[in-house]
Amino acid sequence: MEMQKLSQEMKRIEMPEEMKKRIIKNCKQGKEKSMMRNEKNMKLKKPLIVTASLVVCFCLLGATVLAASGQLKGFFKDIVRWDGAVIGTSYEQATDEISLRVVSVTEELTVLAEITEPDKAPYGFIETMGIESYEIMDSNGNVVIKGDTTEAAKIVDGTVTMTIPVGQLQRGTYQLSVNGFVGSAKAEQPLVMSGNWVCEFDCATLP
Repeated sequence: MEMQKLSQEMKRIEMPEEMKKRIIKNCKQGKEKSMMRNEKNMKLKKPLIVTASLVVCFCLLGATVLAASGQLKGFFKDIVRWDGAVIGTSYEQATDEISLRVVSVTEELTVLAEITEPDKAPYGFIETMGIESYEIMDSNGNVVIKGDTTEAAKIVDGTVTMTIPVGQLQRGTYQLSVNGFVGSAKAEQPLVMSGNWVCEFDCATLP
């Protein structure tokens, strides 16, 4: 019954026919192996094993479809302490949901972050945003500045302008690399939104 349901779900998803057959075949094989391995000593647990096998198949299927379509989206993830207790939440893979660019260079680097869908979670629930951590590298790939969380700035119409102190950089081309932002709202725990943002900028300041 479960495999019939899987086949029906597969027909609704747009992907090459060969890929559909391969995923269903792998799920069938996984189901048969689990049943044979546990048939003697775990008869009462067999339905649970079959269900778990199908859940894994659907998870792999979802990842395969998203990767093939290039539409990987951000997702929430529990922050788990060493003893297994959930102590918070983070938001992973937000790269395609926020764009970042440098708009001016003085003794401070002014950067503009634009949220592509500001009304959707988690962006619709945060009021301010700052950079969690960053690096500035020169044209040779050497890290010249490395910093932690910047001061949070208010989000206005899906955009937020933040500043990074850089002092007097030598003339040349640099690269700003950001691995995460921190979103905040009143009475809410700060939310780290992870991703990978890189943008180049030129500095005309003389040493």
